[in-house]
This record gives sequence, C-alpha cells and structure tokens, in this order.
Amino acid sequence: MSIGIGRINDSNTETLDGGKTLTVNDAKRQFLDPGGSGRTIVLPALADGLEVTIINNQSAAEILRIDDAAGNVVGSPTGLESKTLFCDGTTWQGIETTLHS
Repeated sequence: MSIGIGRINDSNTETLDGGKTLTVNDAKRQFLDPGGSGRTIVLPALADGLEVTIINNQSAAEILRIDDAAGNVVGSPTGLESKTLFCDGTTWQGIETTLHS
C-alpha cells in the first residue's frame, strides 16, 4: 500500500525528530507525532490519483505544516487534527478534520 495505490490497512506511525519528505511509496495514512516541535511534511510531486492522510498524533499544539513539492503550504493540522489530501495531477486539495482523544 502506498500513497499511489489504495488499500485499507496501510499506515505508518512515527515520532519525528525533524521534517519528513513523503514519496509515492510511503503509507497512505501517516500517524505523526511532531516530537515536541512544529515539523514540515513535504508531499510527493504532483501526479493524478495520489491520496494521503496526515494525522497529527499529539494532543499538544504542535503544528505539522504540510507543503507540496514546490513549497506551497497545503495544510497545517495541530494536535489531534488530520488532513486528507487528494491530487488531481495539477494540485493537492483536501479537508482538515478535528479528531477526538
């Protein structure tokens, strides 16, 4: 399972000690703990059909800034929020959701 191929049970859980750059081979669901500081997540290059959900797996106010490959901010979930992004080949778009602890 990867960002480029849809399957149900595909996830990664990780505590970050720096930023993270995703590729099309990474898990479609990213449960990320910012590790005490705001972090930047960089999405793969634009390609039609890509999908990823980034979950800020921390209850604190640490922000996960999500950038596209060109450096444009496309999301910024804080603690216990998630952002699901879809790519149509020209842009990343999506929705941000507040989670319950």
